[in-house]
Amino acid sequence: MEKDLEYYLSLDYPFETYSGENEVGDAFLVEFFDFDIKASSEDFDEAVELAHTYLEEHLKRELKAKREIPKPNEGRRFMEHRTALAAYKNKDFEKAYSIWEEEAKLKNDQAMANLGLMYLKGEGVEKDYSIAKDWFEKASSYDNDSANFNLALMYQTKIGVEEDIEKAKEYFRKAVRKNHTQAAFRLALVLLQDRQNLDGVREGFDCMLKAAKNGHAMASIQLTGIDKDLATNVELNEHFRAQSMEKQLEIINDTLDRFIRPILLKDGGNILLIDYVNEPEIELRLAYQGACVGCSIASTGTYEMIKGTLEKVIDPRVRLYIL
Repeated sequence: MEKDLEYYLSLDYPFETYSGENEVGDAFLVEFFDFDIKASSEDFDEAVELAHTYLEEHLKRELKAKREIPKPNEGRRFMEHRTALAAYKNKDFEKAYSIWEEEAKLKNDQAMANLGLMYLKGEGVEKDYSIAKDWFEKASSYDNDSANFNLALMYQTKIGVEEDIEKAKEYFRKAVRKNHTQAAFRLALVLLQDRQNLDGVREGFDCMLKAAKNGHAMASIQLTGIDKDLATNVELNEHFRAQSMEKQLEIINDTLDRFIRPILLKDGGNILLIDYVNEPEIELRLAYQGACVGCSIASTGTYEMIKGTLEKVIDPRVRLYIL
């Protein structure tokens, strides 16, 4: 998305509302955390509306001047953070550390996460997994996605802690909720190890799809169909599309049972229907089981066989993902 005024207005910049009294009566003050922007009124809604108006005017000025604009929760001191990042990239770890240390005192959770990373890697400081974990946990208390991801990795790969896959999944999930692409991919791999657990496979599928849609290369390789465009200018099966969701699912499951599963079962494989959506477009999510998992033929020839069969039952305007 182009970072224009519409983009920045769509971001969820946090603000706080304070109530108090003046000589007239009750008053409300609205303040945006990331900017020196305040608005007040005796009416709560008007105070909020005024603050957003002032925010829009500020963003217009900053964009016109071609100045950098902070993301939500980067704070008014975000240029300090950017200076530290530049120093870190130039391997001036001492400068980066000193800035982030001060920022951490001001409750900058990303600074806390970055300090944790420096201790994890031993960059500018002596490598210390215990201190790294402490910084990540402090940042995690503010729901920092980077900190949650790194804590998950520590518990998954036994870095300075005992292996704890349940804790790893918990932290991965926290990061995924903040749209962390690597966390989505990693969590998907963990959950998809047991393809008999339908709930786990469903969650893992959703994570893999999220990672693939966010451009994760390995996720895109794992998820067959992510690179396929939805067919256009094709004749639709209006009879099928007019059926209820229940009837459509009945037809699809019958097709899987009669024409697809017998072929896969002969080679020691199988397939699960993970999810089915019919609005606004028809979309099927299927997951291989048994010998089909990880098979290169399954990701090419088998996919085309399944897709061709479903298109005959439904029509070519079907989005199909198979994992």
